[in-house]
Amino acid sequence: MKRLITLVVCLGFLVFAGLAGAYPYTFDMGANSWVDTSGTNSVLEMYADVNPNLDSIIYALDEGESNTFFYATFGTTEGWINADDKNPGTLISYVDFDNPDVTEAVGGTSIGFSALFSFKQGWNLTWDDPVVVDFGSGGQFQIELSDVGYESWWWQGPDGSADVYATVTLNTSPVPEPSTLLLLGFGLLGLAGFRRKE
Repeated sequence: MKRLITLVVCLGFLVFAGLAGAYPYTFDMGANSWVDTSGTNSVLEMYADVNPNLDSIIYALDEGESNTFFYATFGTTEGWINADDKNPGTLISYVDFDNPDVTEAVGGTSIGFSALFSFKQGWNLTWDDPVVVDFGSGGQFQIELSDVGYESWWWQGPDGSADVYATVTLNTSPVPEPSTLLLLGFGLLGLAGFRRKE
């Protein structure tokens, strides 16, 4: 009987801790991240080469912790800044996760520039972030992509590239479902009953 009471107390503690406690959360990046650069087709046309190894990135975060990793390389194939290239273009990056199972859009703006009678040329890319994502039971994280730029001198043109990094921050951990904890507790009770029969 003492064992049964002890197990019931432990079960109650598990449920309470599950509802009240914060847990580390394991993120698993997906293989389907991509960037829509079509909004730059009529201005300074941009390209994006997404990191082909994103799917192998897995990391655990406590609340308030962040992880930063290489996301993609951005650039333009245009060899010279013309008048139309000085107008802003829009990009949308779709960041894919296997865990949690979400794909989140992050918008950005690129623009070309030239100065000193076109001696100096280049472009800037600025992201509209952070983007906040709600998931699970009360879980929340945010995604930020690093702003980048490229510039050249002596009429070399804007056709260089720059690496963009993604930062994921866990704002709040999801709360485990009470039903999951109850199943664990009943499993413990069943195991105790089985051992008593022996």
